[in-house]
Amino acid sequence: MGMTCGLVRASDDDIRRFRVDQSGLSAFIEGDTWAPPVRRVQPKGILGWLLRLTPITIEEVDPDAVPPEGAKLVEPESHLDLDKAWQPLHFLLTGTAWEGEEPGCYLVRGGEELVEDDELGYSSIRALTPHQISLFDEFLRNLSHETLRQRFDHKRMVALDIYAKPRGREKTGADDAVVHLLEAFDALQSFVAGTANEGNGAIVYLT
Repeated sequence: MGMTCGLVRASDDDIRRFRVDQSGLSAFIEGDTWAPPVRRVQPKGILGWLLRLTPITIEEVDPDAVPPEGAKLVEPESHLDLDKAWQPLHFLLTGTAWEGEEPGCYLVRGGEELVEDDELGYSSIRALTPHQISLFDEFLRNLSHETLRQRFDHKRMVALDIYAKPRGREKTGADDAVVHLLEAFDALQSFVAGTANEGNGAIVYLT
């Protein structure tokens, strides 16, 4: 399946708390927030009749749902899931598979390791302070799509086991990969900028 990576905004207080007590860290990463349930929608008329002949269903967030008392509301902008784009993106930021200098390396290394020995089921959980996020924000703002395109080296990335080696006459799909990575970069840049503007740090996890 491969490793995945994500970032979650965290205040100074959050980071201080998790330094001494990791019991709520998994819930924090996974987002212990309340989300309204969805309900199935049955269109009327011809559209509804046609949909009954197919396996397609239409759902919508229940507008009448009421959160339980004390529930935390969903804040989607506080969590960024890079899925498997993290390592090729890290390569574009650092030119390496696992190394690199700060702050460009922050997806993979740097910051403060919060857990040891995979005790929570993650390969790595690190805290980046608000100052480190500010440095990361400045670093990302100084990069352009053109610069990242120039850094993309599919052959080198295959040699570093970032991408699988194409088999036989299989196409590399490099063009599609670049487009996907630029989208991931934009999402990372936006997330880090928003986090820096709020004066927050972040929890970075690999799983």
